[in-house]
Amino acid sequence: MSRTWLSIRRLLLQLTADRKRFGVFCALLAIGMLFWTRLIVIQDMPRVAMADTVATEMIGSENSTVVESVPVRRIIPVADGPIRNPFQVNSSYYPPVLKNDKRIDEDSKSALLPADIVRSALVSHRLEAVMGSVAVVSGQTCRVGTAVLDLTGGGHRIELAEVRDRSVLIRCGDVQHVLHLD
Repeated sequence: MSRTWLSIRRLLLQLTADRKRFGVFCALLAIGMLFWTRLIVIQDMPRVAMADTVATEMIGSENSTVVESVPVRRIIPVADGPIRNPFQVNSSYYPPVLKNDKRIDEDSKSALLPADIVRSALVSHRLEAVMGSVAVVSGQTCRVGTAVLDLTGGGHRIELAEVRDRSVLIRCGDVQHVLHLD
């Protein structure tokens, strides 16, 4: 008995002493566990029931007796899926929300004001270069007073209002935004 334990201990020390051997051992162990999981745990069980033949008849002939079996076919209904849905929310623990009343004096956090939409259209632009009175805004070369293409697709009229040393001022109606060189 002690000799067996000694050989097992020696084998474990040999496996763990060398990094390469231990890595190969761990990799083979992981692959073995994956195969074991696939073969034993996850593998679908067959949905077929086999039964012994019930009716057998003896047919006699002059020379020999032949036993003929008549197979009996029975159809057993099997559910296609699980009986209970494990992902269904239990309404006794989590009652459904029936009404979502919003009072008139309450502002919604998700509703955007028109000024916010215009401001997001202005912020989406990027200043790439400034050369005297000409600036490159989001790939477009513009002078003061020229229109800049709206990148958000909202159809806003954005124009270049002022060109400064390392920044420009763009405007859409009353809303202004300063773009700086990065």
